[in-house]
Amino acid sequence: MAGMIPPVLDPDTPKSEKRVYKALRDRLPATWKAIHGQRFLLPAKHGTRAREGELDFLILDPSRGALGLEVKGGRVERRADGWVSTDRGDERHDIKDPGKQVSHAVHAIRKYLEKAPDFGGKGFRCRFEWGVVLPNVESPPDMGPDLPRALVLDSTDLTDPGRAVDRMFSYWENRGRASGAGNRALSNEWVDAFVRVLFERHPPASWLAPRFDEENRELLRLTEQQKILLDSLAEHPRAAIRGAAGTGKTVLAMEKARRMALAGGKRVSLLCFNTPLAAHLAREAGGEFTVETFHDFCRRLAQRATLPFKPPKGGDKERRFWTEDAAMLLLEALERLPDERYDAVVVDEGQDFMPDWWPCIDAALKDGGEGTLYAFYDPNQDIYEGGPPKALAILPHQLKYNCRNTKKIAEYAARLVGSEESVRPEAPPGERVEEITCQSGAEVVRVVGERIERLVAHERIQPDRIAIISTCTLKHSPFADDHRAGRFGLLNLDDSRSWKGRAPSLGGSTRHVVFDTLDRFKGLERDVVILLDLPSESRSITPRHRYAAASRAKNLLVVIRLAVEESRTDRIRGTLRPPGNGRGAS
Repeated sequence: MAGMIPPVLDPDTPKSEKRVYKALRDRLPATWKAIHGQRFLLPAKHGTRAREGELDFLILDPSRGALGLEVKGGRVERRADGWVSTDRGDERHDIKDPGKQVSHAVHAIRKYLEKAPDFGGKGFRCRFEWGVVLPNVESPPDMGPDLPRALVLDSTDLTDPGRAVDRMFSYWENRGRASGAGNRALSNEWVDAFVRVLFERHPPASWLAPRFDEENRELLRLTEQQKILLDSLAEHPRAAIRGAAGTGKTVLAMEKARRMALAGGKRVSLLCFNTPLAAHLAREAGGEFTVETFHDFCRRLAQRATLPFKPPKGGDKERRFWTEDAAMLLLEALERLPDERYDAVVVDEGQDFMPDWWPCIDAALKDGGEGTLYAFYDPNQDIYEGGPPKALAILPHQLKYNCRNTKKIAEYAARLVGSEESVRPEAPPGERVEEITCQSGAEVVRVVGERIERLVAHERIQPDRIAIISTCTLKHSPFADDHRAGRFGLLNLDDSRSWKGRAPSLGGSTRHVVFDTLDRFKGLERDVVILLDLPSESRSITPRHRYAAASRAKNLLVVIRLAVEESRTDRIRGTLRPPGNGRGAS
């Protein structure tokens, strides 16, 4: 199987090119590479403007060289007045001369490579020839002196495209020997340089967007497989399900709550720790069951029972209120309001729940210790020293496979906490994790702005698929002055709810990207995460913090650090709120 660039096609690719792509991918040797849709500019001539073109396929064979291919679908014919293609509806279309198109494309790209310093500099030459693909034509004759049969890959060649490519190379090699040019191959090193010059500096438009879509479809399929676990546990009313980040715990928690709610109209509550996650899950639940944070649950019942729920401001008293007093108020409220108890409670983010909260959750069940209680948790994300206690006598179970992150992100996150990540063999490999070190807060702002601009403008990633997760709040970050990264406005998760899916403009061309702390982003995810690992004065950032944040990225993770800690005036310090308030930093 050849290495394909891009690895996933844009859905709008013509059917004829999709057919050729699949044949090249599946039937060329693994050492070869095939590039689809390489764009280029034809130079201006005689007062005309430069014209943009596109080479349908560029094949790289390390032992023989490069070969450009132009694809023409339909029944293609050459006539005295030009070239025509007839589609399935028997409608004819005038088309450009495919031989002339591909030869011009190859010439333009070859000239560009010859001038690239990291590809040999001016004067470097490698064998770079061309051919034409007619996937809907069988056994065509010579199509003129400028397009002999040897340079045409037809429908019969799609079963063995390597043989057709060999035929084309042999044709050009014979012509080369006749002219004394010789055979100039690429070698594996030059293939890598070829790709690096064309793509690492100038990535093709809409490469990542369709690839991420395909990866997410595969990850969703893997996540759906995890639901089988709930079938196996159906007869067990109490279970503690442990799983690493990305193993589908939140998906299963939602599914379990939904199943319980639909089973005879039972009253079901799903509790989590994080306010933004609760808001997201409540929207997903659509009113089928209750979703709220543990502290919002405490507040709601206390107020309904006319109990005072007034958290003090700052210091140990505030921390003690959120870790201890709120739970005691919940117990008192349940004694006054026994009808407020639930048939089933499902807990997500169970590692963030303090040991003293679990008896209160048991008390919220109609049948007490016999009621249905499912807890989903990840010890590796335990940054508050919580988790379901063994005293609850609930059946332990473990989720093994990561089905949210690509392999590269899953492996990177696992290394942060010294564990070995388990991913299914069919999981998409994904993009490598980027790690960037900046020398100043100003450089952080510039790098982040440029990175987002590239993702949106060149890769067609919508801004609401990107999140900046930081170890410090926005007002204590390098973006504090104007809350922007380049032309993109930065909003926290609460503010972003009003624009998600619409991404309105701000000041004309400015759009918005989520910026929030790693505490508040726990349990959520984005296709792209830019992790700002910046200094925090209020507490140390542990590997578990970084693990929790890095695992929020589904398809692409960019980690940005500072080489040295700067002064207060550079606004890179973080002052996170105490973690026990159930709301995270804001």
